[in-house]
Parts: sequence; structure tokens; C-alpha cells
Amino acid sequence: MQISSIVDITQGELLNSPCVSFIYNIKTKVNKIHEGDLFIAKNQEDIQEAIKKGAFCIIYDFNINISDNEIAWIKVKSVNVALSKLFRFKLSTYDLDAYYCNDITYELLDIFLKNSDCNVKLLSNNLEDEIQLFENIENYKTIICSNKDILDKIYPNNTNFNNEDFTIANRIEHSLFETSFSYGNNYFARLKLSSLYINDFLKVFTFFKNNIDTSKLKKMHSFKPLFIDRYFKIIDYGYSDKFVLSNTDIKRSEIEINHLKNKYSYAKTFIFAHSKFDINNTRIDKSINNLNEIKDFLNQKKFNAIYIIGFNQAEIIDFITKNSEKSLL
Repeated sequence: MQISSIVDITQGELLNSPCVSFIYNIKTKVNKIHEGDLFIAKNQEDIQEAIKKGAFCIIYDFNINISDNEIAWIKVKSVNVALSKLFRFKLSTYDLDAYYCNDITYELLDIFLKNSDCNVKLLSNNLEDEIQLFENIENYKTIICSNKDILDKIYPNNTNFNNEDFTIANRIEHSLFETSFSYGNNYFARLKLSSLYINDFLKVFTFFKNNIDTSKLKKMHSFKPLFIDRYFKIIDYGYSDKFVLSNTDIKRSEIEINHLKNKYSYAKTFIFAHSKFDINNTRIDKSINNLNEIKDFLNQKKFNAIYIIGFNQAEIIDFITKNSEKSLL
């Protein structure tokens, strides 16, 4: 790509007259730079390392003295906006199917796309992590992102992946976390899936033309229970009437908590939330700063379910494991 084109695309200002006129690839990580690359810099410290590695062009949005007049220095108002514009220019030359979806559909797509040869690219919410798309976009026919704002910036011709409600029959909710149901000529027996997410599952199922391995649902993290005994130690799936659910997303937590209360209203449930979150639509039993505070609150209390907002399951497992040699309650 010509440096003059980069200046035009990013609406930046070329601050010197470089000896080079083109770049090979675009990089956002200094350790990934090869000779001839453009480096999008977030801080001054990485720039000198990028130059040592052979960067031909630096894009940045802060004040810094030019230290090498042979390469191009392009100052922009925002490196994030500049990166979005570069993506948009690159993708505009391809005829892609582009979808935005909710976070649950995205998680299911991620599960079923792994180790598959589908020409589908899932975009993360951080374009810096997707910079290789510049180099191999020709390998993909479809791009999907859970953040519509990002997709609008880089590929405006996109549509909603989650725009269909499916008609299901013979639904049996064996538990909060296991469901059987029919859709069309398909019968799904005892899927490890909450009834809350049937529609998301079917959207992904039909996207893959009814050809997926449903056993992979065990890898799903959303609304996935962590079963514990009365000493707060982790036990095998389904071997207790006590479990822990968690999520780090407030909106998703509210949906899951409402489902939990509607379907499990007869049980004793406690809701905790990290104090950094401002919770308005859900009644919280206790605001906490760390998981240790749950121990003190639950001392001598009977419960069946715990929902924790602001901590992921890995953090909870790590906490319980580290305290496994003593009772937490």
C-alpha cells in the first residue's frame, strides 16, 4: 500500500518527507513487526523498537519528536479511528456477508467454528487483535461481530444475525441447564443448554445447515453451573442441589437472573455483584469487592443457587480451589 494512500484513508498528516513510499503490512503489536511494515503506535515507548525492527511508517496520535526522517510519520486525531478507516478501505474491495449478533450467538459460533474449515471470520471487539485480517481476508466469505458499532465502522453493509424466532415443539426442561425439544424434523434430546438460549442455538444450527456436533455445547460458559457441596467445594455436574452461576456482563446477568428466578422460584437464591458495577434493574443481596466476602455473608445461611455479577467462572474456580483445604462456610 502506498503511503500517500494511507494518508488519504486515515485523513492524517504526513509530517516529513520520507525516503520510503510504500508499506507491506499493518501491525499493532511491536513484537510482530517485520521490515517494511506500518506500525500503529499507542505509546511512545514502542516506536523506537518498531523502528529498530524495520517499520517503514508510524501512525500515532500524540506529540513526539521525529527521530528518523527516512521513514514516514503520520499523525492522526485518533489511532483507533485511523485503524477503523484502514479496515473499512481494505474490506470495501471484497464482497462479504457481514452480520452482527448478540453475545450468546457469538459464543456458540465460536464453539462450533473451532477446528472447522468454514470460511467464516469472527471479529473480536478489539480491532487491534484482528489485524491479520488485512493479510488473509481472501480466505473468508463471511464476517461476524457481536459489536454492531464496530461492524458499522468497517463494513456498513451488515445485517442482524439474530432476526428470526424459531417455532419449537415438545419442549421438556429437564433442569435449568438441560433441555429437549423438536425443531422441524430434528429432535434434540437432553441438550446441555438452558431453554433461555434455544433460539440462539437454532440460529447457529441452521447457519451450519443442520450439521453441528451438539456435544460441543458442554464448552459453553454462559449460564453454565458450577456445582458445589455444602462446604463450598466443587463437585461433579448434577451431583448437588447447590450451584454457582456468574457473568461479567451486566445486561446478560439481568437476563439470566430473571430466568433463574422464574424457573427456580421455589429455591433459595442469593445475588452478589462486584461493587464496581452500578446495578439498577436487579435486586442485589450484597455488593462485594472480592469473593471472600461471599463466605462471610453465607455463613449459617441455607441456599440453592448463587449468582455472582462481575466475576467469571475461572476466577470462582480458582478461588474455591485455593480454599479447598478448609471450609469456606
